[in-house]
Amino acid sequence: MNSEARKLEKRALPQLVSEELLGDIERGEISAGEKLPPESVLAEQFGVSRGVVREALKSLQAQGVVEIVNGVGTVVRTLTSTPLSDYFTFATRLREISLVELLEVRRGLEVEASRLAAVRSSQQELQEMKNLVAGMGASVSNPSAFRGFDAAFHVAIARASKNPMLSHLLEAIRVPLERSIEEGLANWAMLGEVEQVWEYHSEIAEAIVDGSPDRAARAMDRHFEQAMRVMDLDSTYQSEEDRP
Repeated sequence: MNSEARKLEKRALPQLVSEELLGDIERGEISAGEKLPPESVLAEQFGVSRGVVREALKSLQAQGVVEIVNGVGTVVRTLTSTPLSDYFTFATRLREISLVELLEVRRGLEVEASRLAAVRSSQQELQEMKNLVAGMGASVSNPSAFRGFDAAFHVAIARASKNPMLSHLLEAIRVPLERSIEEGLANWAMLGEVEQVWEYHSEIAEAIVDGSPDRAARAMDRHFEQAMRVMDLDSTYQSEEDRP
């Protein structure tokens, strides 16, 4: 980071300071995990008061760019799914996003994730997927355990895609993901088809393990098609219950 004094416009000084620091981070002049200079040093560099620097750092903290740690200082955060996770969790709780809409988003992400995982997975990741599917098979009569294995399986595929953005997105929706699985399983159980859910996942895992990207994508797409059918069934029942 350039230590020379920087002259900034007087308007919106905290915003200008935060933009300058963000630029340093984006250019790699300040790395993830690195501690920023003390407020007094930054104030001198930018030619502003410590109060302006403090406001700028608070803004970056609110954006999830830095973390202010007591006794340590301000540290640049590594990329995580936390900000997105907070959004998706809150949005689904407020019913701003329906579970069917969540499934539509997941479908687009996970079909591609399964395709990539089929060609990029390590042997350790393939074994993890097989173990998770086996856990689902052994938990068909235990909804809570089944749900945990199910959610972990989908996240494992995203990680195996080796695309950090896919992985972060799936991690971000994990809480509402588990909720959608829970509600979906209730309907599958009502239809007597919980074992069918396990079979869908087995087909996905088999295609990924075999290194067949197109087959893996088709298997994942078929799974979501059936999941959305079951969720639509839930919406139909809810509508009937609302009738006078």
